[in-house]
Amino acid sequence: MLLDITELLREPGKQMPYDILEPPLVDEHVECTTPIAGKITFTNTGGTLIIRGGADTRVALPCSRCNNYFEKAAALKIEEQFELNHVSVGPRTLQTLAVVEEDDSPIAGKLFNGQIFDLTEMLRQYILLDEPTKPLPHSNADGRCSHCMLLPEEVSPLLNRAEVQSEDKPINPAFAVLGQLLDKK
Repeated sequence: MLLDITELLREPGKQMPYDILEPPLVDEHVECTTPIAGKITFTNTGGTLIIRGGADTRVALPCSRCNNYFEKAAALKIEEQFELNHVSVGPRTLQTLAVVEEDDSPIAGKLFNGQIFDLTEMLRQYILLDEPTKPLPHSNADGRCSHCMLLPEEVSPLLNRAEVQSEDKPINPAFAVLGQLLDKK
């Protein structure tokens, strides 16, 4: 979702609350299973644009033991601030326009296009930051994976063979088309 924050940037001290209700994100890095819901507030302090709030969703992650997908709750705490640069609107006017200064890093996703804010990209980045490096579903009392019912030491030998692959294993939608192409060969 793209948000026009022109009015907010014109008035120092202005706040703009926004209720988040985004459809589930699915791309090559993120797979949400529920809509993203929450609330954020944009604040123009005159020299800084502050974005604060929170959002909740659920994401599908591959288990680092058995590689089966499971759902995990993602509670996003959003806190961002961007410097505002004031530029003159015209050569003969005293009016200035606040412009957001973003990180120029090529790997950072752009959140602003002029006065338009990309809420979807910011949520995608926060979901990626919330994901664990070694995702594990809840284990049973005896330490077995709740999906494959294997202990960690039982999974390693199976990963070296192709026995872990099962027909009823959920397919990540990002790879579903690739799977269909491979099946045709």
